[in-house]
Amino acid sequence: MGEKILVVGNGHWEENQLFHDLLFNSDFVIALDGAADRFDGWHEVIGDMDSIKNSKGLFKDESQDNSDLSKALSKYKVTTVFGIDGGRLDHRIGAFTSLFETKSDAILYFDGWRACRVPDSGLKMNLNTESNCALFAFGIVESVTISGTEFELKNQNLETGTLGLGNRVKNRVVEITKSKGDLLFIWEENGHE
Repeated sequence: MGEKILVVGNGHWEENQLFHDLLFNSDFVIALDGAADRFDGWHEVIGDMDSIKNSKGLFKDESQDNSDLSKALSKYKVTTVFGIDGGRLDHRIGAFTSLFETKSDAILYFDGWRACRVPDSGLKMNLNTESNCALFAFGIVESVTISGTEFELKNQNLETGTLGLGNRVKNRVVEITKSKGDLLFIWEENGHE
């Protein structure tokens, strides 16, 4: 098993038990810009340093070609992202697209939900039955199959829309495959074992 790398964003979040558990169980912690002011224990700060109080001695990445999250996902094999919920809507949507932009397998932790990119190799997860889940296509996604849910798909092409919205886990194992395209899977926080 590889190193657990946590990214903490500067969105709306509290220092709750989940945050402390993620911090404790991570081998390496990255703070995105101003998040470094909100907690101790980070190993690196990534960003353009426009929202941190004291950036002295920190590398300032002034590139505006991608977000601070994309910069972190590009530099490291991040496993978990926390602290990106709330705040600006463009940043929240940008968190999803950062996964595709960088082809990251990180899991995004939102308030009550989790999200990840479905890699080309597919995705297999153990989830609690009756928990909510959804698929979202970003553009055209070819040959999507999802099993273990109330509404299953078999080799169906999806495009940006609401077809994958409002699904429910029916079997403990949910499997998703696709042949091409950017596909996001989200599930309820209490749904993952």
